[in-house]
Amino acid sequence: MDAQVQQTNSAPAPAAAVSPVPEPDPAAKAVPLTKRIPVVSREVQTQNNVAKLFANLKLDGWNGGPLDVYPRQSAAAEDTTPAFQLYGLEPHTYEILAEFGLQKSYKRTYQRGQRFLYASVYFFSTPEGAYGAYNYMRQGAATIVIRGAGSSEDDMSISFWKGNAFVRLAQTSEEDEESKEGLRTIANALEAGISPTALPPLVLNQLPVIDRVRGTEKLVMGPNSGRKFFPAPYVGELSLDRARAAVTADYRFQMPPERLKLLVIDYGNKSLAESVYETYRRNLDAEHDAKEVNEATTPTGIVKLDNGYLLVQLRGTRVFVIMGARKRVSPMMLARQIP
Repeated sequence: MDAQVQQTNSAPAPAAAVSPVPEPDPAAKAVPLTKRIPVVSREVQTQNNVAKLFANLKLDGWNGGPLDVYPRQSAAAEDTTPAFQLYGLEPHTYEILAEFGLQKSYKRTYQRGQRFLYASVYFFSTPEGAYGAYNYMRQGAATIVIRGAGSSEDDMSISFWKGNAFVRLAQTSEEDEESKEGLRTIANALEAGISPTALPPLVLNQLPVIDRVRGTEKLVMGPNSGRKFFPAPYVGELSLDRARAAVTADYRFQMPPERLKLLVIDYGNKSLAESVYETYRRNLDAEHDAKEVNEATTPTGIVKLDNGYLLVQLRGTRVFVIMGARKRVSPMMLARQIP
């Protein structure tokens, strides 16, 4: 009896009925476990913020035109429009800004009767490009009221650079304080909307400080900016597009009274610098018979041109070119000052 009860109690319970699992619908879309949010870079976010701010910026008494965005988009599958037209720039200006890494620009015009305010914001791939554009396109002298990392102002314009952006504002009427106040309002609003700021390019530290003419510093980021800012013979042979950094500036000597122009090119590679130096010397020697400077501690050549002496020197990973001197001794005096 007990055994029969034990056997009965240990018997398995009948299995419960299981509903059949429906086959998945091939047309149904899978539901993602988490919603993916597109990642927006800081640079793009800044551009979007400035575009929104710029489009909504109002000035009392001024009629704001539409916000123009460059480069212009074309509906054609194969667009043959020249790049400078897509950016709304003159060809020579576009060539240099393209070397600086121009990515996008915004422009807007404000009108009050026959008076106009022109506001432009240019965005570049690096802060160095923005700084280069600032020194290329700015007008007026450096201001006491600093906007961004550097600013310039005259009676009819305001320019400044900050981060990857360069801002240029201009008015059409002279001696017009209302127009100038409008420019200041636009400048302050745009400056607040651009972040983060940046320090000036490190290559500036390779320029001698003594005797330098302030405001003549120009970044060189390719052959077009090289020919524009340093019109020396055979500039195209200096492989400026392969340089790590390059900068030019003017120098004024009191004794002897001279004004010279210096180009410092840092290739970041000793063998590349040597190759460029040798190529440049061959071109000089073929046309002008450059002379070796024996008192120099590194390879140095000097030649007499129609507009003065030109000196080229190799020093490690860098090549220096100095032009415009009337006295043969002047280029070497400047070369000795280069850190």
